[in-house]
Amino acid sequence: MDLRLHKHYHDEEYDPRLFAETYFSETSVITEDRQNLVRTLYKIFSSGEVTGKTLLDVSNGSSIYQLLPACESFQEIIVAESNERVKRDLEKWLNKEPDAFDYSHTSKLLCELEGKSVMGHEKEEQLRRAIKHILICDFTKENPLHPVILPKVDCLITICYLEVVSKDLDAYRSNLKKVSSLIKIGGHLVLFVAISTLGLNMSYYMIGEHKFYVLKYDEEFVRKALTDTGFVIKSVDLHTRKQTTHLTDYEHIGFIWAQKEREV
Repeated sequence: MDLRLHKHYHDEEYDPRLFAETYFSETSVITEDRQNLVRTLYKIFSSGEVTGKTLLDVSNGSSIYQLLPACESFQEIIVAESNERVKRDLEKWLNKEPDAFDYSHTSKLLCELEGKSVMGHEKEEQLRRAIKHILICDFTKENPLHPVILPKVDCLITICYLEVVSKDLDAYRSNLKKVSSLIKIGGHLVLFVAISTLGLNMSYYMIGEHKFYVLKYDEEFVRKALTDTGFVIKSVDLHTRKQTTHLTDYEHIGFIWAQKEREV
């Protein structure tokens, strides 16, 4: 694939609001896929095994859907973001600014899964209280959070981030090691994957008229990369793509839940 034909996560054409409207709105063409992801995350975080003091989120875009199922399992949540426009967009939601993106459909779904009488807006308030910091990260540095030195966290969740900042498979492995360095031994990694059983994996996603780069890899590669980086895979939960759309080309979407066993 000629990378020059694709935009990249840090390019000025990356519009975080349009990204959210395309993939996370109530009327998005991938609504069913997103709902399956929320259900998978709920299953992971309601298991009682993934808990602790601190969760770190390193994800593509300013979405909060991945954090809503986790906010009751951790005392604090820290978000790390490398795109300044995305950081600002997330701050709009955090500060309840009038033009912040509306995630009420996602918080309502989670409340239904939990079977609680709490309303969606109360779940969002709970998440706002849990988010303590939004940091800038840079995975070209050995410590991606430099100059901040963060104590190793109990859990790190990443949604389609390593795929968009890694130029090749070697860079992905290197960035995965940097992710591991932020997690304590015994801590957990919840890793988004978009793959194909045929090896023709996700290679792009659209924002408006612009096609953005995603590193292609398959399930075998990511399983080995995790094992080589000191993780033990606890579960792999994949969902077959439901909607036909030109917006992206994954065949299966889901999460790998892994536990850090050793330093490498």
